[in-house]
Amino acid sequence: MDILSMSGSKPKKKKSFLQTLFGCAFSLGQEKTVVSLTADAQPGEDAAGWMHKLGGKGKAKFWQKRLFVLKGTELYYYKNRADPEPKGVIRLTGASFYFVKSSTDKENHFRIKHSDFKVRDLAAEDQVWLDAWTELIEKAIEKADKNKEMAGWLFKKDKRGKQGWKRRYCVISADGVLRYYENPDDLTCKGHLDLKGGGVELVGADKIGKRQSSLRESMQGGRFTFNVLLEDQTRQFYSESFTDRQKWIASIERNSKRGEENSDHDSDEGGAKGRGACVVSGWALKKGGGNSTFGRRDWKKRFLVLTKDGTLYWFKKELHAHKMGSLQANHHGYPSKYNHAFKIDTPNRSKGFEARAETNAEMRLFCKEIQEIAGEHKGGSTEAEANMV
Repeated sequence: MDILSMSGSKPKKKKSFLQTLFGCAFSLGQEKTVVSLTADAQPGEDAAGWMHKLGGKGKAKFWQKRLFVLKGTELYYYKNRADPEPKGVIRLTGASFYFVKSSTDKENHFRIKHSDFKVRDLAAEDQVWLDAWTELIEKAIEKADKNKEMAGWLFKKDKRGKQGWKRRYCVISADGVLRYYENPDDLTCKGHLDLKGGGVELVGADKIGKRQSSLRESMQGGRFTFNVLLEDQTRQFYSESFTDRQKWIASIERNSKRGEENSDHDSDEGGAKGRGACVVSGWALKKGGGNSTFGRRDWKKRFLVLTKDGTLYWFKKELHAHKMGSLQANHHGYPSKYNHAFKIDTPNRSKGFEARAETNAEMRLFCKEIQEIAGEHKGGSTEAEANMV
């Protein structure tokens, strides 16, 4: 079959986005036919309509009529509307499409292609439906690119570090979540990481961030490794090329800032933008949430910021844009058994929050401010006052 267009540009004049969204039309003499991809769409769906999909394996391939439903940048297909679950999905993040002149009797044929796995052959009912579908798909691909969405293969280190590295197809979507799949066609992900408020860092020799070092490492059989920083945990990935890793890092950095962009700028201290003015801040050793090798929770140095709205944030660096975690400090703080340490009992954390300030005075200041905030929320209590005496 002959390729007509590699870029997805149409042989005919492009229609406007409104024409695609609300209906495309063509004329035959005095007759006019209007098609719409939104008429059959249900709540939560951007578009819905019928197309043919080329299925089968090897030489035994055949065209199957399927109902296609567009949700964001994912194109699901069903055997019919009554099916409770889709038969499959075509993810448009990182995709491209082009028209083909089929050597078979199937007209209005086009392909959706990803660089790292198989192409998908689709065919519309006629030229009008072809224009409607391809323009909508083109818009979805452009939207994914604009939102710094990303899709492709990465190697992910097992959470416990015992199973080594596993190859996963990863997708960063517009909601700022990284989902990883065993195969690109899988409907259910193996897991997901919420990137909002997190961060990313290079690992090992790559920390200097020079391309020459990375290329040298690759020639020696190395991996282009990076860490995804989340609240109280770090996940490690690697790509097989320097260029791919740079793209992933840029996408993760962009998506980790989601949720902060639309906030008000009441205070910029500690990176807690729009969270309320800072009441007290300072360095402390925060007790970790996970278990170490010897069954104890590790102490990690963090920059704490307590705001007027009662939120306590902790950061890896002072004035850092990405918080490591936060909690609502509307429960009384009181000194713990460790020197300069204070504790906050919270219902959502089984072992509470515990941190060691640099001095006893700083510890008491944190407890005092937390106590006042808790008093505003609960009408006060004498428990914290008794513990601070």
